[in-house]
Amino acid sequence: MSPNVALMPAAQFDYQKILENWSVHDEQSKADFLDALYDFYAPGTGCYTGLFQRFQADITEFCRHAVAQRGLSVSDLFVAGLEL
Repeated sequence: MSPNVALMPAAQFDYQKILENWSVHDEQSKADFLDALYDFYAPGTGCYTGLFQRFQADITEFCRHAVAQRGLSVSDLFVAGLEL
């Protein structure tokens, strides 16, 4: 290792605090959603990297279009989402 490279101290994690707030249901729901995004975008690489960011960009564009072109309000978008 180069003498000019400073080592960063190891991150200190409080695993007990993480586990106190851990929800198996919530974590499984997140994983299931990522699987659905993978199926939808079908990158075919086995890599999930960037799928959520791609979804965020796409859903933002969809909502912007719905408000600007279709005359919906932002609250209309949320109400429509609740009716799914």
